Amino acid sequence: MPKNMVEVRDAVKSFKTYENGKGFLGSFRRKSFMKKALKGVSLNVKESEIVALLGRNGSGKSTMIKLMSGILYPDSGSIEVLNMNPWKERTKLAMNIGVIFGSTHPQLFWDLPPLDTFIYVKEIYGIRQRDYDSRLAYLKKILSIGKVYKRQTRQLSLGERMKCEFAASILHMPKIVFMDEPTVGVDLPSRIAISRAVIDLREKFGITFVLTTHVVDDITIADRIILLDKGRKLFDGKQEELKKRFGKYAILELYFKPGARVDYAKYGALGEVFSKKDGYIGLKVDPDITKSDAFASIFKDEGIEDYRLSEPGLSSILESTYKYIDSNKRPEK
Repeated sequence: MPKNMVEVRDAVKSFKTYENGKGFLGSFRRKSFMKKALKGVSLNVKESEIVALLGRNGSGKSTMIKLMSGILYPDSGSIEVLNMNPWKERTKLAMNIGVIFGSTHPQLFWDLPPLDTFIYVKEIYGIRQRDYDSRLAYLKKILSIGKVYKRQTRQLSLGERMKCEFAASILHMPKIVFMDEPTVGVDLPSRIAISRAVIDLREKFGITFVLTTHVVDDITIADRIILLDKGRKLFDGKQEELKKRFGKYAILELYFKPGARVDYAKYGALGEVFSKKDGYIGLKVDPDITKSDAFASIFKDEGIEDYRLSEPGLSSILESTYKYIDSNKRPEK
């Protein structure tokens, strides 16, 4: 049975924040108060697992990453990463983890090529030349950075920089890597390269990954999803479980013949309309709609040219999940 690489128990973290007063002089009469970013969150991450932390802005995802990497410490509760206290044994832990904070906290030297950062990392972590050479060759190939890693960082695109940031975080072959929104704003080919590298590194070297993201393509590579909202854990399980809980509907797409008159209100009675435009309407419907008389009756309309019935995608399910949360109904932990 895989061992736990991360164990978080009842983690609480608050920050001091400010609120402006009213009126013209409001900015000079600020009130301070403590805001809880995490409210007793417990979770674990197993060896060689890829875990995605999801949630809207302000849900506590980035705070959790910073707690696990030792940048912040909790107000209460306990956190262990590789059987170490992240903030008390930060130096020792740093030798065994990798951290990527998107494009907002780069580790590449702006006026130097990524190669110089790689050499710097090699010296800091005491990587043997033979290991360094083989790892760099592997990363150059899997991330397709062979043509860019010797150019000035300032001359690289965001996607090229993020692939090199990823390489710099992997060179010392950490046991676990924390990634905070690593592909925001990154072009599709670079996102695919990073995702493939994550999967390959897990399969070949057993590296564990924990990532926060808003990019659905990143979520699909995860073994498990942990959903946070307003500092609380609302879901912890596999994608299939999330689909069963919040994806209890089908997607019905109707395509109409050119020039056909479409009574959108009529078809809206079949389910929830999520998209409509000339010659097309998309609805969220009961999965068993094909057995209903209402479904059979729509084909009496000669204006319908084709239809498609499919399972909802992950982005659609997440949208439904957030709507469920906003309705003040709380899913079980």
